[in-house]
Amino acid sequence: EGKLARGTLHSWPIPCKAKFDIYTPYDLAACPQVLVICSNIHSHPLPAPVKTPKAIQVIFHKLLLTLSWKLADATPRRILLNSAFIQALRAQLDWKETRNPSLSDLHPSLGNSNHAQRLINSLQFDEFPSGTGFEGAIHLATKHDLLPVNECYIRCAETHQLPTQSVTLTSSLQLVICMTQRMLWHLMQAKQLLIDTSFKCVHGWQEFELESWDIAHMKSIIGARAFTTSQSAQAHFILFQQIFEIASADTGCTVQFHYMHGEGIQTIIADGHKGQGLGKYIFLHSEPATMTQPLSFATWIHMATCSQFYCLCLAHYKCNIHSLRSQVLKDMEIAMLTIASAEPHPDLQGTLTKIKKGGKKAAAWLKDKIEGTKFTLPALYQPNSLIPLEIWKALPTTTNSNEQAHRNVNRDGVGLTLLGGIMRGFHYD
Repeated sequence: EGKLARGTLHSWPIPCKAKFDIYTPYDLAACPQVLVICSNIHSHPLPAPVKTPKAIQVIFHKLLLTLSWKLADATPRRILLNSAFIQALRAQLDWKETRNPSLSDLHPSLGNSNHAQRLINSLQFDEFPSGTGFEGAIHLATKHDLLPVNECYIRCAETHQLPTQSVTLTSSLQLVICMTQRMLWHLMQAKQLLIDTSFKCVHGWQEFELESWDIAHMKSIIGARAFTTSQSAQAHFILFQQIFEIASADTGCTVQFHYMHGEGIQTIIADGHKGQGLGKYIFLHSEPATMTQPLSFATWIHMATCSQFYCLCLAHYKCNIHSLRSQVLKDMEIAMLTIASAEPHPDLQGTLTKIKKGGKKAAAWLKDKIEGTKFTLPALYQPNSLIPLEIWKALPTTTNSNEQAHRNVNRDGVGLTLLGGIMRGFHYD
């Protein structure tokens, strides 16, 4: 009826026969002692303590500090999966059992995960006064600015305003770029760059990677790692511009593309994201006025330039086609796959016509590749590309090395705070 009613206390289902007799002196100042006599046996276990003594809190915080930067993402579950924390806890408890101790073995009150999380949060506030998000990244970036160049990792943590279709409205881009000096040199010397973006590592952020193959050590190396909040063309333009400006300033080398300078970056392999493709084009043809207006569809007319260096990851291409299996016929799927080739197609126009007549989904797929993303066909089919055949055949066909790099970083956890993601990338790089 919308009224607050008084609650009723239910008695313990098993009545306890224990009886307490308490004797208090008339003058507690003269006799500061109270006598408590308990008779009979309790029919229930003692209630678990709900408060953690100060001495135990000090020990718990000391154990948490062994996590170092991982404290930014600490939870009661994660710390029990951390080998360093468990070893410190075993040493603190002088633990001899085979099984690992739990927090309740340190004190029963810590068996309450919410209570343990509150104690963790209080230490996080002390250790990360600027928080573990973007403000914390800015604070860490200012510290890295004071380090020697060969120790600096966070190169910028900035906010940029992006134009929109509305004259009066803008959207913001938050950007964090991370590169060591050795990563910069590797990036500037790379011939084939691979690009991929992950959405799992940091909650609410995209993790961007520029990677290339190190022939001397026969392994893929990350050249630049960045965290962004936007995947638009304008955002990618700013991202590429910032990365290569930082790299040029630190190494003294200018970024060069093989098709323009005769040396330098030969190809860029990516997953076909429109924002990435158009952002790279703007970067190569950027002028101060480029970013004053939002990008229109007419800009795609000039995307032929991308055919001189841009290739698509075949793994992403095939995966997107396979996702249409239930909506297109098998021969349409095969026809789509035959477009990706380094050799001349026996009947390319006939294949495109066949796909166009292959149903609504197939026609929409083809329209997107021909009109929506004009760089797609040259990035898949070498005869339509301006990349020399010998370079085309030597380049990687997928961005799987990027995917593996993301996987390696994500093995220790996903959905991290921005500060935790940055530090995890730092130790990996």
